[in-house]
Amino acid sequence: MWHLPRTNLGIFLLALPVVMVATYLILSLATEEQASLVGNVANPAFATAAATLGFALYWITRKTPSKEIDLGLVMVFVLLALGEIAYSVFVEILGKELDVSIADLFWLSGYILLVALLNRVVRSTQAFRSKNVVKVEIVFWLLASSLIGYVLLTSVQSQDLGILEKLTWNLYTLLDVIILSLLILLLWAFRKGLLEDCWRFVAISMCFMTVGDLLFTVYDAAGSYYVGSPPDVFYIGSYVLLTLGFGMLFVARLRGTSIAEEDKGGRREDEMRDLAPRTTYVVWENDSRKAYEFMVRGLTAGLEGLVVASKPPNSIRPTYGLKKTEIIWLSTSGVNGAIHPANLGILTDTITRFLEKGSSSIVLLDGFDALVTYGDFKKALQTLDHLKDVVMATDSRLIVTIDRRTMSEKEASLIEKKAVPIQG
Repeated sequence: MWHLPRTNLGIFLLALPVVMVATYLILSLATEEQASLVGNVANPAFATAAATLGFALYWITRKTPSKEIDLGLVMVFVLLALGEIAYSVFVEILGKELDVSIADLFWLSGYILLVALLNRVVRSTQAFRSKNVVKVEIVFWLLASSLIGYVLLTSVQSQDLGILEKLTWNLYTLLDVIILSLLILLLWAFRKGLLEDCWRFVAISMCFMTVGDLLFTVYDAAGSYYVGSPPDVFYIGSYVLLTLGFGMLFVARLRGTSIAEEDKGGRREDEMRDLAPRTTYVVWENDSRKAYEFMVRGLTAGLEGLVVASKPPNSIRPTYGLKKTEIIWLSTSGVNGAIHPANLGILTDTITRFLEKGSSSIVLLDGFDALVTYGDFKKALQTLDHLKDVVMATDSRLIVTIDRRTMSEKEASLIEKKAVPIQG
């Protein structure tokens, strides 16, 4: 039986065709004047909403290891929103027909900043080192060069465009192709577990926007553009999708980073500490065996489980009988599904997304030592503190196993302030 996906990404992908089809139907059924009004109201409204939600998401996660959004990305969407507002004011309020205006200055500034930001993010993930993605990029640029040549030739030969318009439209085309190229690398990096949900929402939304730009350039140069045509569908759809993605992340992170009051009443004695909801435990032991016994007990009680371990999954499943439980490997190997121990943002985001699926959950983090080894103790402790808040907010359980010999007395004391200690 087919079920609707419960993750933010699943909902977003389901909403994608719905948003685009609905936008197309609204614009196609409207008169040109009505379609113009819809576009000039919807674009600035959703662009402003996306920028606002982006800033809100940045603000509530700026001090966590799972920092969802970069401030530079917020500035990109602020510039795009200002461009949409300026254009709508000129057209709808002042009643002016625009060719090139201050709106283009805002949009182009946003695009240039986006290129710089995407380039920085892509370089940090080292996505360009993959042979497969390099092959895809080569094919993309071969196809893109033909498109760029066609657009340049069409715009140069057009009798309807002035010199400033031709320069502006061609600059859009060049920036759009560069952005699409970087988005390919971005999506590859996300697939490899190197980036968080936010970047996939941005990548998909911006793909639609750049496609809209390219279509607009071709339509306008050919003199066949009309209000409500395909470019407008892609513009409005991209802003709606961006607002939807940021909105879902904001709601999820607001819930996940809010510290709920711990309910200490009504717990059964036979639950003991291992199954108590809204609680984080640290199990001090050398071999993690007792921590896995706690985990198995929780799974037997009907809880949904996730294991994050520094050992490969195929060595854990037969030992503890975890046939169906999801296991994420903390590894530097780069294999699919593994997370590098130094990538605390991805790790935190992965665990948070799992906990947000439901309250009857239990997570075992068997690899805190690796987080310290490949990062530092302060960041690893910050990760634990953030996950503790998410556990409290989602009514879940978190077990962290640590070899006490790897910690100083001060470090052990700081950990025990975050979690209930259990001796192995």
